[in-house]
Amino acid sequence: MPALEVLQLSKHYVDAVVLRDVSFTMSVGERVALLGPSGSGKTTLLNCIGGVDKADSGRVLIDGEELTALDSDGLARLRRQRIGTVFQFFHLLPTLTAAENVELPLQLLGVPLAEREQRVRELLMRVGVQHRAHALPSELSGGEMQRVAIARAVVHRPALILADEPTGNLDSHTGEVVLDLLAEVVRESRAAMLMVTHSEEAARRCDRVLRMKDGALIVR
Repeated sequence: MPALEVLQLSKHYVDAVVLRDVSFTMSVGERVALLGPSGSGKTTLLNCIGGVDKADSGRVLIDGEELTALDSDGLARLRRQRIGTVFQFFHLLPTLTAAENVELPLQLLGVPLAEREQRVRELLMRVGVQHRAHALPSELSGGEMQRVAIARAVVHRPALILADEPTGNLDSHTGEVVLDLLAEVVRESRAAMLMVTHSEEAARRCDRVLRMKDGALIVR
């Protein structure tokens, strides 16, 4: 069973077509880069796959479950259980420590405290920021914040990781470190990862590249 199936996804805003019959599949453990110029529909596609936005037509299946057929409660459940998201600007909650940010997805799923603490501790160590567990986001560097964000995205063991320009707000060296870390985490977790990026270097780290133009996938 594919980790992700996108079938003839289309969307428009007022008189502008943003997605045009987009279709592709991703295998378990596969890393796919999504490239294209600004305005080509990349972020809208990512938002529709992640359930943040709703397509006008088409289907999205994650781990065999059809996201586009779910009501709001079912959609919230699927997003909590099967999707992890890494953002360019981190989106850590400013009043929570690094450890508390990572723990939050597990709290939402009702995971027992002892298991939450163990998984958070192991992941913070895995991404190399265990010594910053009690620091607030304002006390972390950009690279540290992105490492915490990666830990938060995978702590609940999702089937699909959506990464939106995960290195776009980092210097080149830190970006390389984060790409290495993402590759290792995906390989170990066997999650599929779809990464929106403008970076050809980041794309070369992936197993496959999809390119978008004017809302459609193009063959190149």
